[in-house]
Amino acid sequence: MNLIFVDQPAPSASSFDCILPERAHQHLQRIIRPKTGDTLRVAILNGNLGTATVLQTSATQTQVHVELTTPPPVKQPITLVLALPRPKMLRRILSAAVELGVEQIHVIHSYRVEKSFWQSPYLRDDAIASTILSALEQSVDTKAPHLEWHRAFKPFAQDRLPTLVQARTRAWLADHRSDLSLDACAPGDSALLCIGPEGGFIDYEIDLLEHAGLQKVQLGPRTLRVETAVSALLGKLI
Repeated sequence: MNLIFVDQPAPSASSFDCILPERAHQHLQRIIRPKTGDTLRVAILNGNLGTATVLQTSATQTQVHVELTTPPPVKQPITLVLALPRPKMLRRILSAAVELGVEQIHVIHSYRVEKSFWQSPYLRDDAIASTILSALEQSVDTKAPHLEWHRAFKPFAQDRLPTLVQARTRAWLADHRSDLSLDACAPGDSALLCIGPEGGFIDYEIDLLEHAGLQKVQLGPRTLRVETAVSALLGKLI
């Protein structure tokens, strides 16, 4: 846990005393074992970062004085469009995307996505929130990416995707069969990156995605797992 989220008593408060949340307190007791006067790195979810000085600590709670002074890091101007992978894999992909600072994530359905994936407990609101929170703590960030779910492919591709494409400088569709390679973004560029399910998009879906303005690109001749492709492509852009 590289960052501890605390509760802000008032929206504008930047200096205040508080009791650490139980989850953070238990982590500190197990790992750090702070003493009075020690300094911790803290933040407000969707707010600023800062430090907390331990006022007192016991087996049951930790009281701190918080000073919030630093804005969160700037997000990468990247929109990730991702066909829903296996739910356990989605958790790892979301973590990586959050840690890398992706600004927007759109999870979509497609022909080769099993409908049962949408019923997974890993997709419950509390499970997704926990995954994102852990990734924010790891990367010392406070703002989660904008996340949307789209269970119907055609309405997304025809109605929502063109607007997302227009908002970015570049828009790519990962396809290992393409002859074009993904180029790194120039300074100031923004990008949309669309990655299909295991087995890829079907031809009908590719036609709709290209019609919306996406250009097919590849990372090489190998067929990659979704999580490998996401990490490799995001790493190349960032």
